Amino acid sequence: MNNDSQALQQRLLPEIRAFRDTCQTLMMATLDQAANPNVSYAPFALQEDGYYVLISEIARHGQNLQQCNRVSIMLIEDEGQSRQIYARKRLTFDAMADEVPRDSADWERGIAALQQRQGEIVNNLSQLGDFHLFRLVPEKGLYVKGFGQAFTVSGDELVDFVHLKEGHRKLKAS
Repeated sequence: MNNDSQALQQRLLPEIRAFRDTCQTLMMATLDQAANPNVSYAPFALQEDGYYVLISEIARHGQNLQQCNRVSIMLIEDEGQSRQIYARKRLTFDAMADEVPRDSADWERGIAALQQRQGEIVNNLSQLGDFHLFRLVPEKGLYVKGFGQAFTVSGDELVDFVHLKEGHRKLKAS
């Protein structure tokens, strides 16, 4: 990592973490077997190995995650907090979804993290047979903090510049 990348990493990483920690839910885009997209949301808890979500198989996105493990996730600034609606702060990732077996240490750890973050309802929902725990493991991502301020982010939180060759440009008068 060169000096510019290190400086960027040291400057942006705390900002990205602070933004992420303010979000209680994430948006997710899933695909069904026919590649029809569905967008939904879920409360999450972040652990060192990914974002944990507890989702019912009755829900369309729950069925989709069981059929296709590719997912796109987004954490986005609240509309009411944004200074510019066209440039809301957001963190997006392409991710892989892994269903966590109920009888595993990962299940216990994931449910405990969700319960600590989201409350007692997690204990109740985790006792229902149609609810499944998924770990969403981020791969490549993008952190956008405003117009012309986009940064690539890897799953292990390494930050780099997005190389914009032209950026935004006005249409030419005809």
